Amino acid sequence: MSPILRLGLAGILLGLSACASTPPSYDAERSRARAGYADLDAETSPAPSPSANSQAYASDYSAAGAVSYSDIPRPILMALPANSGKGSSPASVVANNPFARAAMEGINEYLTERGYEVRSLDGNEDLSNLIQMQGDISDNGDDMSYVAGLALGADVYIKFSGSVKNHMVTVELSAYETSTARLLGSKTGTVQDHGTSKDNQRYLVHSAAKKALPSLEKTIQSYWTEDWKKGVQYKVVMRISDRFSGSSLEDLQDQCVSSLRKTFKSIRVNSMTEKTIDLVAYASPAEFPDAYAVYSAIRESISPIAQTKKNNITNKLIILELN
Repeated sequence: MSPILRLGLAGILLGLSACASTPPSYDAERSRARAGYADLDAETSPAPSPSANSQAYASDYSAAGAVSYSDIPRPILMALPANSGKGSSPASVVANNPFARAAMEGINEYLTERGYEVRSLDGNEDLSNLIQMQGDISDNGDDMSYVAGLALGADVYIKFSGSVKNHMVTVELSAYETSTARLLGSKTGTVQDHGTSKDNQRYLVHSAAKKALPSLEKTIQSYWTEDWKKGVQYKVVMRISDRFSGSSLEDLQDQCVSSLRKTFKSIRVNSMTEKTIDLVAYASPAEFPDAYAVYSAIRESISPIAQTKKNNITNKLIILELN
């Protein structure tokens, strides 16, 4: 492989920032390559069938005395490029970078084959509210992947990056819990680079991403099963009206937190300012089946203290105003 191609792939995947210009469409090439993916995967990372995979997990958890995996809804997953940076959306990185798209397609293909619900950037190109949401979310505000995962309702998002070194294509995957951005685990997939065409390098990126997933999938499932017992996590951001100040603001904050501790299994306060209360609520899935049920409980709980107005409700994120 020429030095120019080697540096191009490493820089694009490691930096994962928006490219200066949009390359030509690779849809036709990807279509012609579909048949070749199976052969590449067979050489690099043969995987069990979805049914065998699910049965193996259920058996592992039952043997450990945990809740049977078959009784727990699977997490909603999403693949996103790493280090997209403030102001550079993950969608623009994937649209302008064929190697980033190859990695994302490899991840999504693996997950959908195993029956997961997968949220994709494709079909969600209009994410203009992400920049506004960065101001609403106090922590990890510069991480657009984190914000995109919240906005599109993923339970866990998988960030990918990669490089080429010593004739090997390497893709690193890191899984994060969406409501807290907590790192769950990282795995790396590598395949040999034979120094052939740029098209073939995209296939290698695709396969390296899929090769890292079986082990990472087990890490995600282990986390998901254990955390399900504690309650489903929802990130809640409360924006406080200017009418509260001084001692009335202190009373509002204290009473909100106290009321929510009585309503949910537990809560964790991330940050608190004069303008916001940022917390994670751990809600019983039997009592609160979705984010709207959580919002309704919050509204009822703090109704004696302040009026509420919802601004945004997704699978994992609730933004509301206190007036």
